Amino acid sequence: MDDMPGKSVSLSRPTPWCEVIILCRKCGKKCGGGFGPKRKDSLKTVLRQALRDTGRRRQIRVMETSCLGICPKNGVTALNATRPGAIHVIKAGAAGPDAIRILLGDDTVGDRDSVEAA
Repeated sequence: MDDMPGKSVSLSRPTPWCEVIILCRKCGKKCGGGFGPKRKDSLKTVLRQALRDTGRRRQIRVMETSCLGICPKNGVTALNATRPGAIHVIKAGAAGPDAIRILLGDDTVGDRDSVEAA
C-alpha cells in the first residue's frame, strides 16, 4: 500500500446520533417481551417508542448486540455506549421513559423499583 501524505488510513462519517444505547439480544430473547403497557413488546420497541414520544428518536440509536455476559433473570442488560461506565439491568415490566432516563444518565427518576444498576 502506498504511503501517500495526507491520506487517511480510516474513514469516518458523521451520524445524526448523540447517544447510542446497546441492549443484549440474548437477554431480550429470554425475556420474550415483558415490556410495554400489555407486557408484550421487547425492550427495544418500548425504548424506541418512548424516544419517538419525546421527539428524540433520530438523536438516539437503540441497537442490540451479542451477549454482554451479565445474564439477569427477568431483565435485559443495557448500556449507554457514549457513557460506558455502568451497565444496567432493565427489569421486565419497566416503563420506557424510566428506562430511557436511567440509560441517558438522568438521575431524577422517581421510580427506581423497575430499573436497577448492575
